[in-house]
Amino acid sequence: MSREEHALEGAQAVIPDDEIIDVAVVMPRGSTISGVLGAAAGVGLAGSNQTAWGVAGGMLAQRASSASKGSYPSIVLAVSATKLYVLGRTSTGLVGGWKNLHPVAHIDRSNLEVNRRHSGTVRVVELTDTTTDTKLEFEALNIGGLGLKDLLAELGN
Repeated sequence: MSREEHALEGAQAVIPDDEIIDVAVVMPRGSTISGVLGAAAGVGLAGSNQTAWGVAGGMLAQRASSASKGSYPSIVLAVSATKLYVLGRTSTGLVGGWKNLHPVAHIDRSNLEVNRRHSGTVRVVELTDTTTDTKLEFEALNIGGLGLKDLLAELGN
């Protein structure tokens, strides 16, 4: 089973009353810069295995940044025919962590406005509930993300 199939299965388990047709993994806005700074610090403090320490430093910094903002370190966006669901995920990697997703919010697709832009090496996705003007900002790496391009196509953007 692929990573996307696992993510879809996990989202469907959390939202049993609506058929989930696509998913994508994103991060709260600001997570990437935290990860880069943490990776640099990890490499700087590392002994003989700088790569491992850089990866570990990046992951720890992303988690710390998310925790300080009261959010999850990664987010699964799950779309059905009528709604977009925002599900919190305690894992930052693209593998694993699909069994403990937590519903955070949902927006009816008829009231959803999607804007996207690039900021450095990340894609920024802004989701707006047009009934309340509530905006949620997420980011995804340009390379290595899970399903964002397909999810945005499904949403018509």
